[in-house]
Amino acid sequence: MIEKLNDGKSVRVEDDGKSVRVEEESNPQGIIDDNVLPSEVTKTRRRFWFCFYLLLLVMVCLFATRVPYIGSFPDSYLFEFVFGNLKYLIYAFIIVWIIFKLFRLRIIKIFKTKRFILGFVLCIVGFILVLAILQKYLLVNESVTLNTYISGFTSWSTSKDAQIYHSFMPTIWPSQPYLDAGIIATLLAISWEYIAAILLAIVALIFIGCSFLVFINRKNGKIVNWIKKWLIHLLGGNVYNNVYDELSPNKHDIDPVIHNSVEIKQEANKFEQLTPPISFLTDTSQDNYFNNKNRAEKLQHIINKFIRKISIDAAYRKTLIMPQYAEISFEVASKSQIDDILKMQNELLHMLQVDTFNIVFKGNVVKFEIPHKEISKISIRQILNSVSNIQTNEAVVGVGLENEPILLNIDKHPNVLIIGRRGSGAAMLLTTMLISLAYINKPSDMEIMILSPMGDRSLKYFDNLPYMHYPLAIELEDCLIKLHDLLKHIEERETKFKDAGAKTLIEFNKYQNNESNKLKTFVLVISSFDYLIRNSLQNLQLLNSILTKGSKVGVKVILLSINVNNETIEPKIYDETNARFILRLESERESLKIFDTYQGVQLNGNGDGYYFDTVANKKTRFQTCYLNANELLEIIKIIKTFYTTKTNISN
Repeated sequence: MIEKLNDGKSVRVEDDGKSVRVEEESNPQGIIDDNVLPSEVTKTRRRFWFCFYLLLLVMVCLFATRVPYIGSFPDSYLFEFVFGNLKYLIYAFIIVWIIFKLFRLRIIKIFKTKRFILGFVLCIVGFILVLAILQKYLLVNESVTLNTYISGFTSWSTSKDAQIYHSFMPTIWPSQPYLDAGIIATLLAISWEYIAAILLAIVALIFIGCSFLVFINRKNGKIVNWIKKWLIHLLGGNVYNNVYDELSPNKHDIDPVIHNSVEIKQEANKFEQLTPPISFLTDTSQDNYFNNKNRAEKLQHIINKFIRKISIDAAYRKTLIMPQYAEISFEVASKSQIDDILKMQNELLHMLQVDTFNIVFKGNVVKFEIPHKEISKISIRQILNSVSNIQTNEAVVGVGLENEPILLNIDKHPNVLIIGRRGSGAAMLLTTMLISLAYINKPSDMEIMILSPMGDRSLKYFDNLPYMHYPLAIELEDCLIKLHDLLKHIEERETKFKDAGAKTLIEFNKYQNNESNKLKTFVLVISSFDYLIRNSLQNLQLLNSILTKGSKVGVKVILLSINVNNETIEPKIYDETNARFILRLESERESLKIFDTYQGVQLNGNGDGYYFDTVANKKTRFQTCYLNANELLEIIKIIKTFYTTKTNISN
């Protein structure tokens, strides 16, 4: 069963630089085919194929210029005819540009960065010096000068000779017909065998050395990654290994405070300190509220001016400042005036001078969601400090529309579903929930088991936690074995609960006089759970049994999926989840399946989402906390050191 979240409508307006695209979010007939891709994915694919074909062209021009109609024509006419021997500089420039593009270096206007310009200028100077030295000491024909180049190029470019050879392979020196055929051919043709041999030997040594480094570092790749980072930083860029890795550090992030083990152990030695102090957490939040509020006020005046211009009777209601966007609400006199706004929304887009914005309308209320230029970031410490008395069964989620903290009670909501495409913030939300549960719960009270049948290693950091029942499982067979073991454990718990006459885990533990007989809260996390149950009725029944039975005996389940398909919204699984988090989805079709509207595509990503509390039948817009790998590793170190010290003291 899928709830209908909003009986209103919504529109997304985007400016791609050429034309304004308006997506009506209210008409199911407006869905395009199933293969629709979001603009980001489409741009990525286009960039990849453009770079691929351009690199192929360069390689052909460099190494296949002796083959007529394949390499000679583009090499001679596209490069040499215009640039002469400076074509190799163009090759170098294009190759460097392609490398930057393929690595997706996080650089603004890369060609204007100082290091790149300096490096390219040095390359040009070095190239000219090398040519001068070779021409002075190594060339057989010492009479060749710059004037020879100019006169030769001029005579060739003005020649009416129609011979095929001269058309496809123009040369300056008739005695050296291979001179302009490419770097390797040139070296071989003018009898620089020893230079060619040295260069080829150097290339071979580099290849062998890199292969050896890759082989010895095939597990962790520390040396290879260090060399790659060093080379990219030398060019003025920042390494961003996985464009979809939400935990990758950003150069604008606030670095976490590094606590030494002695300091952490001192706190653990205090009898009254049962959990790590919140003060150990770094406040990595970035508050741009006032700047965003001032900008929202200006945008409100622009919208007011726009509404008056099209003669609409509307009253301003309020402005909400969320971390990523501002929501400006107006109330119009009639619904027909909403149509007037939609007809002129392209003009409004240009008046606001933004790339995109959303229009959401319900009844007579129109809401304009406009992204901030400088987004704010929420930290786990910020949430924990704002809650007066957080319970051990509560996980941190983020903040809501009024910037109130949102916590998830896993006793009331034992089965959780998180859906969001890569880069939406779904992994960030899952990490925030897990790390906050681990921070405020003792290992003697909680166990965690993480399964990732798709082999996602982004959760590998949690293996260092003392809560892990098993190490991260990334093989499908291993995941299924662990799930069968868990189901047996659940059935054993059912027997114990029945014998004790208890209905909840809290009741059961109250009846136990011996601490060793008490049961822990068990948290099961399955990343890409839809892959686990895909085309397998047995696996579906297995997971459904765990969800149904486990929620009654203290087993909490968090399911994560990046795709929406028939397995994701399988009724037996979907109906068992009582807390659902929807972040930005891949396509309108997916959003319609989950939302019954298109709002899932309109989310901003980076942790912007909707929280559906099926127990209270309530929908809440939220922004999850932000943390990167550096902060996560520091928090895990604090948790591990603190609770390990506590365990040693108690023993």
